[in-house]
Amino acid sequence: MDFTNFDDSTRAPQGVSVHAGFPNAGSDSSRPSLSLDQLLISHPVSTFLFQISGQEWSRYGVFDGDIAIIDRAQQPAPRDLIIWWNDATGDFVMGRRQQLPAGASVWGCVTNIIHRLKPERVQ
Repeated sequence: MDFTNFDDSTRAPQGVSVHAGFPNAGSDSSRPSLSLDQLLISHPVSTFLFQISGQEWSRYGVFDGDIAIIDRAQQPAPRDLIIWWNDATGDFVMGRRQQLPAGASVWGCVTNIIHRLKPERVQ
């Protein structure tokens, strides 16, 4: 074999990989995996998901059908969103910690809101 005519200028620089076509995400082990559980839930045992009903919080970006992630282990600050039980209506209510009615107690702290951009399809 004659390697004298080998053109080294077409090689990719060292440390750079060249791909052709659509990349296979399953074979890319150079990036850490993305886990919504790890990103959104600090205390799995004390975390609950609630679906928001109503438009009362829409001015804050929380809409009907959104999913609230509630952590019962967190201590809320005064302006945090919380969930509390309303004995008069028999429902859970979302509100600010500083606006909790007298005699009511915090059930859990809202840590995240999941907002769907496309409504769920009914089949």
